[in-house]
Amino acid sequence: MNSLEEKIKWQVPASLLTDKKWDVAIIGAGPAGAIAAVHLAAKNHQVLLFDKKKFPREKVCGDGLLQDALNCLDNAGLGPSVRESGHLVQNATIFSPSRKEVDIDGTFLMIKRHILDTLIAKRAVELGADFSCGEVDRVYVKPDQSVCLSSSESNRIYRARVGIFATGANLRLLKRTGWQAPPPIHTISLRCYAQSSVELDRIIISYDKSIVPGYAWIFPMGNHEYNLGCGVSHKRTTTKSINLKKVFNAFITEFPLARELMQHCTHTTPLMGAGLRCGFEGVNPYTNGPLLAIGETIGTTLPFTGEGIGKAMETGQLAAEFVHQALVTDDLEKLKGYDRWLRNEFKPKYKSYLSAENWLSNPLINDFLLARMGKSKRSLRILSGILSEANDPRELFSLKGILLMLSGRKR
Repeated sequence: MNSLEEKIKWQVPASLLTDKKWDVAIIGAGPAGAIAAVHLAAKNHQVLLFDKKKFPREKVCGDGLLQDALNCLDNAGLGPSVRESGHLVQNATIFSPSRKEVDIDGTFLMIKRHILDTLIAKRAVELGADFSCGEVDRVYVKPDQSVCLSSSESNRIYRARVGIFATGANLRLLKRTGWQAPPPIHTISLRCYAQSSVELDRIIISYDKSIVPGYAWIFPMGNHEYNLGCGVSHKRTTTKSINLKKVFNAFITEFPLARELMQHCTHTTPLMGAGLRCGFEGVNPYTNGPLLAIGETIGTTLPFTGEGIGKAMETGQLAAEFVHQALVTDDLEKLKGYDRWLRNEFKPKYKSYLSAENWLSNPLINDFLLARMGKSKRSLRILSGILSEANDPRELFSLKGILLMLSGRKR
């Protein structure tokens, strides 16, 4: 996988692509774009998948997969290979600002993004998709409704019946296309990998007072390697900027578990940062013409849990189904159904996750809620269900939920 020969074998430079018209051109080969390519190629559509980086390539991420992501990978026939390449963790601990602990059970698969993204993209190629390395600098729709992609690197035009944007937080290309500009990035984060002799095989989420208004994490990757990081929402800051490196340093020096892990650390990678669009605060999923946007491009990362990979793949899978129906019926108007479904069925859940984030953003409320949850088996079951999306966050993070917690009532 790491040899140059194998890279070239399954990811073709844009200048070497054949001159033809594809059914679908997808820009961006992260989880959203690559999953869309897998499903469309499996239905025998001619798919062109673009990414500006050679694979495998590094991607800043927490590297954790929740149940929604695992379901999408199973649907794409990738479940066994991803599970074999990842590290399964079945426990998580959340720490409040005053370090009250709440332990919950769950299913979490840790896998580095350069491995995950490569597995999905290669699956798309195995099913017949063309995967190209090159940067698309312009997308436009011709009067006959065909989509054209241009690349100054290869001085070529690539044509397709439908175009899908899966460019993540980078929206420069969409803005050039005329898509309405979205709100600012919701969350910024930093992470590094650390090799340590400390034994820790549970996920750690910390709202420690030393890093307020931020949050931090420790994710075990297996073989004594850990993903450590921190993030902060722009909506939680009272200043125009925040020094995330300072927040991270506070976490690894003042939070006991992080401090111990770093004291026994033999190697760390440099800190790397990324921005996230959460709460469905991105561009519109559909615009005039046969163009769709999926994944983090449209802000699909969930507030509170920070779950982004699964949500990105769900939109990629959904978009693929609407594109398939549009192509087989030769009716591009069916693409509008993707936009309607997202707004009516997908978007509403984001309000409840944003509500949970709002409740926990207050240190005093955070301490109170996590202390009560730690004494309630019912609350712990619901919290575990929230992470797997089996329960609505408002069952806990609402006035009604708090009153039920206080009364000790069951339902």
